[in-house]
Amino acid sequence: MNNTDSTKGTVGVLRVLTQGPEATAVHGSIIEERYPRLETVSRCIDDHPDGIPTVEAERAALPYVKSLAREMADQVDTLAISCALDPAVESLQKELSIPVIGAGRAVSHAALSLGNKVGTIGLEAGDPPIVTETLGASHHASRQVQGAETTNFLTTDDGRATIEATANALVEDGCTVIAPVCTGITTSGVVPSLRESIEVPVVDPVESMGALATLVARGSSD
Repeated sequence: MNNTDSTKGTVGVLRVLTQGPEATAVHGSIIEERYPRLETVSRCIDDHPDGIPTVEAERAALPYVKSLAREMADQVDTLAISCALDPAVESLQKELSIPVIGAGRAVSHAALSLGNKVGTIGLEAGDPPIVTETLGASHHASRQVQGAETTNFLTTDDGRATIEATANALVEDGCTVIAPVCTGITTSGVVPSLRESIEVPVVDPVESMGALATLVARGSSD
């Protein structure tokens, strides 16, 4: 593959919400701003205007995710599946010759590095299984964003206000780290304000993928 800047690692950001190019690139832009060593290529799967809000929806989306991942693999150094369900991540790790990162496992490990009472915020469908598995006994509490049947609600004014209220409730539950387990919460833009308003660390699923991709880029340039 050809990088536009050989000193940077290129991350393919695969979005599972079908939308236009500008909106699709939002997560990649966040990664680039947070991690200047990286540049991103962003694409989204077809036919999923509501994203992948449930495990059942994930099963139907797997062929789309795998097909697009294979298309992107020759263009990038690392592939980041920007969904906390980590759809197809395990199988793609075995199939592709590049590292494949999922938002669910990435944000879980980031949270575990900061505390052992992790509170998760997700959609009404509940926490992704990969998150529950990875956090294990450190999963202190889980709350859902009421009204968020799909990720689209999270980017509304009501959605952002509900995310903030949910995060505060988790702090009251005794959580020492807050982990959003839907990348739509990143898209909502609410994470920076949460970090200013609550007294415990808030990790971000998209930034967490970027952190792992930075390690890959560093290793490949040594």
